[in-house]
Parts: sequence; structure tokens; C-alpha cells
Amino acid sequence: MTDNSLSPQQKYHQSATRLLIILTASVFVINLLVAMFLEMMPPMPKIAIFLMDSTLLSTLTFPIFYLLVFRPLLKSITEHRRAEDELRTVSVAFESRDPILITDAQANILRANRMFIKISAYEPEELIGKNSRILRTDRYDESYYKGMWDQLLRNGAWAGETRIRDKHGNDFALGMAITAVKNDRQETTHYVAIYNI
Repeated sequence: MTDNSLSPQQKYHQSATRLLIILTASVFVINLLVAMFLEMMPPMPKIAIFLMDSTLLSTLTFPIFYLLVFRPLLKSITEHRRAEDELRTVSVAFESRDPILITDAQANILRANRMFIKISAYEPEELIGKNSRILRTDRYDESYYKGMWDQLLRNGAWAGETRIRDKHGNDFALGMAITAVKNDRQETTHYVAIYNI
């Protein structure tokens, strides 16, 4: 099984198992080296042997634990805090005065901000999971939407004037900019539509 086919939980367990094996083997080798070193030393009182054993073990083990456990943990905490800060920033931006709609790659609605809910008169539960086609108006023919999607798929963005239909069947003109959100493999995962009233 390749690393790409593993679930995040399986990858975590695999990494934890590797780390545990490396740490156990490292501590075993260090203990063995310290024991060999102490055997080569001239006879000393038991307390001196105990202190030397403890000092050597601590001195040799700490860098391994620091490099393999503490440093990655500190890095992970820092990345987690940075991600929380970014999420907070995105959350504030999402609730801007402009209506915003987020869909998946198939244009199924995942989120709508308060301003979009207000102008469309839909409740969130009436939008979430529905395809964005529910907002289409009869004023445009299929060639308009096909041109929009062709440009969006080709360039990753589309901007222009459009019309949407609200919950009550009224349609109105809005400026709209759609941007494709891509993953590391450059595959589109989401679309973000920002409307201008």
C-alpha cells in the first residue's frame, strides 16, 4: 500500500509506529554504548558509576528526543496556530458586505455568507447541497452559461455581469467574479463566487 492510498489516520499511525521504533532502537543503542563505556572504565564507587551512567544517558538521549519529538511538536504547534489565524482571517473576510457563495467542483453549494442569504431570501438549509443552477434565471440561454464555464475551466476565473433568481422567483443583475480553488495537484476542489451589488 502506497503512502498516497492511506487515510490521514493510517498515515498518522504509520508515522507514530516509525517514530516509536526509531526511539526504542536509539535508546537501546545508547544504553549499550554507555554500558560498554562504563565496563572499560577503571573500578569506581557505585554512586560514581550511577551518576556517570545517568549523565551519559541524558546527554546522549536528549538530542535524539529533541530532534525526533520536541522539535517536530513545536513546529506542529506553530503551524496549527498559523492555520487558526488564517482561518480566523478567512472567516472575517467571508462575512464581508459582498455576497459570497462557495461550491464544490461540481457547483454544489457548500456555504453562503449572510449577505448572500439576505439578497437571495433563501435560508442556508435551502441552499446547502443544492446545485448553483437553482439560482439561474431564464434571461440567459445555455450558450451564456457554457461560455462562462468554458472560460472558468480554461482560465480558473470568470468575471462579468450576471443575473440570479431569488427564492421568490425575482431575478436581478449583479456583478460576479468566480475563482477556482485548486489543490496541490492543480485539481479544482472548490469555486468561490463573489457578487457585487
